[in-house]
Amino acid sequence: MQPRTRRHLRTRQAILDAALEIINQDGPDALSMRSLAERIDYSPAGLYEYFGGKEEIISAVCEEGQRALYQAMSQVDPTLPSSAYLYEIGQAYIRFALERPDYFLMMFTLTPPAPTSYMAPESQPEAAQSEPTAYDLLVQAVQRGLDDGAFHERPGFGLEEITYAAWALVHGMAMLRVTALRDFPADLSSSDHEALFNFMRGLQAA
Repeated sequence: MQPRTRRHLRTRQAILDAALEIINQDGPDALSMRSLAERIDYSPAGLYEYFGGKEEIISAVCEEGQRALYQAMSQVDPTLPSSAYLYEIGQAYIRFALERPDYFLMMFTLTPPAPTSYMAPESQPEAAQSEPTAYDLLVQAVQRGLDDGAFHERPGFGLEEITYAAWALVHGMAMLRVTALRDFPADLSSSDHEALFNFMRGLQAA
C-alpha cells in the first residue's frame, strides 16, 4: 500500500471515529462538517475529499457498526449443536449492544439498514450480497437447525418467521438494556438466558 493511500485511509478513519465521538457525546444534531474538522484539526473543505457530507459520514459509521456486529457474532463456535449455536449468537448480539451502545443505537435509530439487507441471501440484489451481515448468520443458523431436525416448522412458522421471531427477541432485549433499562438494578442477564432458552425449547418441540 502506497504511503498516500495509507494517509488517506488513516484520515478517513479519523473522521469516522470523530463522528462517532461527537454523536455519542452530544447527539446527531451536533455533528457537522465544521465540528468534525475542529475535532481532527482539519479543514472543513478538505473533508469533502473523503465524504460527500454529514449523511454519508453517518451512513459509513453505521456500516462500520454492522461489520463489528457481524464480527462479534462470528466469534461463536460454528461447530456447536444447532440450538446451542443459535443461543450463543443471540447472546453475542446482546453483548455487542451492551459493549458498543454507541454503534448499536446509531445503527438502528439514525439510519436503519435498507430492507434488502434482511432478505434471504438468494433474494437480495447482487450489490447487497457483497458483504455478509449479522442477519445472514441468523438465517443460516435457523436453516441449519431446520435441516438437521433440531428445529421444527409449523404452518405459517417456517424459516422467515422463525428468523424474524429470533431477531425480534434478542433485539428487543438488547435495545431495552441500552435504553429504558440501562440502570435497572436487577440482573437482566438471567432473564435474557431464560427468554432465549425457552425460545429454543419452543423451536425444538415437535
